[in-house]
Amino acid sequence: MRVGVLRSPYKGVYISASAPVTLEQRCAALCAAHPNGAVTGPTAGLLAGLRRMPRSAPLNFTLRHGVHLAGEPGVRLRQTTVLRPSDRLDRGDGVVTVSWARLAFDLAADLGPLDHLSVLNQLLHERLVGSKELVAIGVRLCHPGRPGSRCFRRTLESLSPSAPNESHSEVVLANALRNRGVPVEHQTRLVRSPTGRTARVDLAVPSFRWGVELDIHPEHRSLDGRAKDAQRERDLHLLAWQIEPVTEQDLLDVARLADELTLLYRARRLELEIAARASA
Repeated sequence: MRVGVLRSPYKGVYISASAPVTLEQRCAALCAAHPNGAVTGPTAGLLAGLRRMPRSAPLNFTLRHGVHLAGEPGVRLRQTTVLRPSDRLDRGDGVVTVSWARLAFDLAADLGPLDHLSVLNQLLHERLVGSKELVAIGVRLCHPGRPGSRCFRRTLESLSPSAPNESHSEVVLANALRNRGVPVEHQTRLVRSPTGRTARVDLAVPSFRWGVELDIHPEHRSLDGRAKDAQRERDLHLLAWQIEPVTEQDLLDVARLADELTLLYRARRLELEIAARASA
């Protein structure tokens, strides 16, 4: 310490002065100083690579009530009455975060409704947490006086009972379409074509064989990706499905896009209803 080889951010914690300061290092130091706590909120989300995390948030750390700490610069201490051993997840690198289910709940106090819905869809899609775990953590932690409880309940009510959205864009567009009366489902219908191939529709109204495909991931721009997309659309056409492709450019104005798709859906619905009456 005297010659500057080490520095000590917290009592009993020492770091090589030559080591670059990283988020992981700061988290590990805080975990070493307070071994009963855990990294949570947007900080834990960033460490896990979750989407929609604010980049300028302070380091979020949770501890049980009763621990008196001086204010730490750049650290947001979130004291809680409930922090079970099962709520903590040791990454094995000196960093302890809250568990996936606890993180899903804690983030409800940090994110807007759509962003929180998007993150829970990601957790479910990547199988980091299950629906039963989310319901259980909600039953245990939701309380009128606990921040994020109302948002968490609403998010659980908004989650699809069939399959999670694979991207934030799907969450936003599905929400906009439902607000316009289009009852889309997502990632729920595996359609088998006469050729024997299968295809899943991103957003769909199966009763009218109408769907939306979001061609926004990089693989869609490759030669192989474009060929697969075209083949999938031909397979769906053989089954009399109407598919509306959506690009990244379209998503720059979601309201306009949702208006256009709503008109196309209504036209499709009217067409099939007229055909059904004519054949009756």
